[in-house]
Amino acid sequence: MRATWAPLASNYRIGHDYSDARREARGASWVFQIAHRLLASLALIVLLALPVKAEAPLEEGVLLEARADEIRPLDLRLEMKPEETSGQEKSILDPEAAKFDTWKPLASEEMRLHWDLPDFDPSCWFHDLGFRHSSTHGRNVGRGVPLTHSSWRNRPYHVDWFVGGMLNSSLIRNRVRQNNSSFAGMRLGWDFDHYWGTEWRFGWSNPEIQYSGASDYKNASSDLFLSDLDLLYYPWGDSKIRPYVLLGMGFTRVNFQDENNIHHGSSLLTMPYGVGLQLPMWPWLTWRFEILDNLAFGADQIETLANVSFTLGMELRLGAKPASYWPWRSSRYIW
Repeated sequence: MRATWAPLASNYRIGHDYSDARREARGASWVFQIAHRLLASLALIVLLALPVKAEAPLEEGVLLEARADEIRPLDLRLEMKPEETSGQEKSILDPEAAKFDTWKPLASEEMRLHWDLPDFDPSCWFHDLGFRHSSTHGRNVGRGVPLTHSSWRNRPYHVDWFVGGMLNSSLIRNRVRQNNSSFAGMRLGWDFDHYWGTEWRFGWSNPEIQYSGASDYKNASSDLFLSDLDLLYYPWGDSKIRPYVLLGMGFTRVNFQDENNIHHGSSLLTMPYGVGLQLPMWPWLTWRFEILDNLAFGADQIETLANVSFTLGMELRLGAKPASYWPWRSSRYIW
């Protein structure tokens, strides 16, 4: 029993001695911290008590250069003697170094395309050729009752029909000739400028044909079908009375039988040209009168045809975008 309690008592004495040592070390550290704080406070009081020399206020544009032994004003301008600068520093400080190199094109002037030139403007071509364009002449030239509160461009698209007569020429010289006939068709168009427009036209006609030296086929007829794409020029621009000049390119399909009962069918290259006039009846409806020479170049034993047509038509104008002004203006009607 006594042997069992002996180790326990020894451990108790060792632990008690360790606790006393920790308390003594903690007390010494506390005394050291108090002394350190007292010395720091005393040094701060001494620094605040020293006299401070007042400096003059700084001027604008002056930079202070701090050195170990003095403080003196330094001008912002950099002054360096030529002999103190190296070759690299001279190239950097040289005012000419800030300039850019002269731009040199990759291609010469002879190799440049037309649209790369600074004076390239397609509208100038119209002006140089004597034609007008909205970029050079405005909306109109003051003729034909100019439109002020409306415009043909408000409804730039149109669909129309036409009907009239055609003066036909001979199909085969001295053998097969055509009588005058009626001519009808339709058109689809777009006015892309106040002075310019384009349209697609197709029409048909069935003129009677006569044969030289034969009377058995006097009631025969030919079939003509025309289709072309045309360019229109309006010299007065955006005016109520609107004359125009037309030039196009397309084809004419011709089918007939000659006096020997031989069938002829061919598609001829066609270049229609002529003049016309447009008069608005309502904002969405326009009268149109036109005189054209439907020139078809001959081929396959068929002569060159100069069929002149006189037509009257009505255009349905499309493409308007009405703007609502209600309640300031209750009407939504525009030209």
